[in-house]
Amino acid sequence: MSASQEKAPPTRLTQAQRRQQTKEKVLRCAAERFGRCGFAETSLADIAEDAGITVTPIYHYFGNKLQLFTAVTEYYEDRLASRMAAMRSRGSWVLPDVWELFLNVMQEPGFSRVVLMDAIHVLGRERWPETSVFREVKSLLGSAKAPVEAHLAGQFSDAESELLIRMVISALAEAALTLAADPTLDARSLMTRLLAMLGLDQVQLLSE
Repeated sequence: MSASQEKAPPTRLTQAQRRQQTKEKVLRCAAERFGRCGFAETSLADIAEDAGITVTPIYHYFGNKLQLFTAVTEYYEDRLASRMAAMRSRGSWVLPDVWELFLNVMQEPGFSRVVLMDAIHVLGRERWPETSVFREVKSLLGSAKAPVEAHLAGQFSDAESELLIRMVISALAEAALTLAADPTLDARSLMTRLLAMLGLDQVQLLSE
């Protein structure tokens, strides 16, 4: 066999790459464990066992259980925010599309338990304005402007805009918890009928 035909030796990861892989694995395992068991019933030892490591690297990368849970919450939130951003980047969308996206995310394992149940009690509601989801909802509503001017005349003040965003997020959170308790509810049909009643079934939200 010629030298050119010989298999090249596998590329060895650098120490920094190995550390990054371990950190990402811990985050994935923590997301799965927190999403399945909840914050109170999850220990760092559980997560370490799932990741096949000792607890020491978790302390090194994330500090403590609360900081790791914060990272997991942001991980779930960023997944929703990125999908909202992708929808917004298309230029326009109808309201049922937003509801469909929301329903799909709610069905993902772990999201409701971490973001909508535990995070509210463990991390508090005051962090909402700093979250990626809050920023995307604000962009979706038109960067503090009225989102559907044909139906909502005028402009929102900054205070009114923030209140509206909190109302939207709270409503979605409550809807998600209700759907989690009773998955048989036909939420898609309900939204279609509600928007038709309000005359918003064909209204588009335009990105800036």
